[in-house]
Amino acid sequence: MRLPAHVDSTAQVRGALPWLAGPGLPAVGTVVGRERFSGGVFCFDPWRLYARGLLQDAGIFVAGVIGSGKSALAKSLCLRGVAFGRRFAVPGDIRGEWVPVVEALGGRVLRLGPGMPERLNALALPPKPEGMTDGQWWPVVRTHWEGLLEALIRTLLPGQRALTMDERTALETALTAASRWSGDLARVRPVHLGLVGSLLLDPTREMAAEHRVGLGVLRERLHEIGLAVRALTRGGFAGLVDDDRPGNQMDWRDTATVVDISRVKTSDLAVALVMATTQSVIELAFAHRPGQRFTVYDEAWRLSAFPALMARTNAGQKVSRATGNATIIVCHRVSDLFGGTEESRHYGQALLADCGTRVLYRQRGDVASLRLSERQASLLPLLDKGTALWTVDGRPFLIDHVVAPREWPLIDTDQTMLGRTP
Repeated sequence: MRLPAHVDSTAQVRGALPWLAGPGLPAVGTVVGRERFSGGVFCFDPWRLYARGLLQDAGIFVAGVIGSGKSALAKSLCLRGVAFGRRFAVPGDIRGEWVPVVEALGGRVLRLGPGMPERLNALALPPKPEGMTDGQWWPVVRTHWEGLLEALIRTLLPGQRALTMDERTALETALTAASRWSGDLARVRPVHLGLVGSLLLDPTREMAAEHRVGLGVLRERLHEIGLAVRALTRGGFAGLVDDDRPGNQMDWRDTATVVDISRVKTSDLAVALVMATTQSVIELAFAHRPGQRFTVYDEAWRLSAFPALMARTNAGQKVSRATGNATIIVCHRVSDLFGGTEESRHYGQALLADCGTRVLYRQRGDVASLRLSERQASLLPLLDKGTALWTVDGRPFLIDHVVAPREWPLIDTDQTMLGRTP
């Protein structure tokens, strides 16, 4: 049977034969899987897409219910990215599931927690980057330490109140006194939390002179934050990030780095504080170093109740263009970023806004903050395991994550539940 040819405009044809899929992303970077509607291979590389003007922010937000495949995707992106020269770091591996991935790559694994021989010095001095003088590197280090200490102290204070000007100034003067900085890094005394805590509880006359108050007055004003720093070296926090050895245990040249905190079980506060500290140590160790890398915040909801820690994470995200870092934030629900106080919610919204790529696996909660179309939102509760709705700078793609047989034992989160070992 022969039918007569039919000529019509695209305005009419689009109603009779609607296109199933638009143009995909360029085939550059890591292969992720297949695009459900077109059947084409889906590749993703935030740096190459940014270079082509197809992505404004390198941050990646991944959300999905337990067992939907979100953690497996994060591991695949990092594992496969190594072939393209991308390093990665996981500041806080809460379940120890990133350890097999990093060990398979010959990377660096630090295990923190009760009974573990390894400890981290939150205030370890990393090697000076090439091309920087002592006078240029020291202010970078000291400012970074001040920011970390302020975030940790504020999180421990009643009501998580902001520090006073006296207290903030004391962090600078205490670090100067602890390090005995005189303009030469070779003569800097190793600094650690115990030393700084002692100086805040018992400040020196030189510190009091900088504050223009008497020694007794300064001691009284700093007592509360001194106790907060002391708390980081005692009780449930002891032996985690209070190492007094000077060596920095992070090396920016490592292909992969993970800090395993699966044995830190005391409280969400302890986990959040250790996550924030290891994040800070990794950031400083990798500062001003060449190369592009992923930093993965799995179980990011642990930070959402603590505005000072959320602010630190958000600050790192803001400078990603300068550092070459692409943050991967992994949560169960979109709303996980919006818990805690109003200030925490503000930083959660800022973190999400700086993620140009959103990957949504099966969801049951409210996703209004993502501004999806009605059709896109209706798909989320129906998605199969391993299938996600990707939006890359607003462009939607329905992607099936494809995993190679040899890769699956490394990235499968359910290994322990099913009684298997990698």
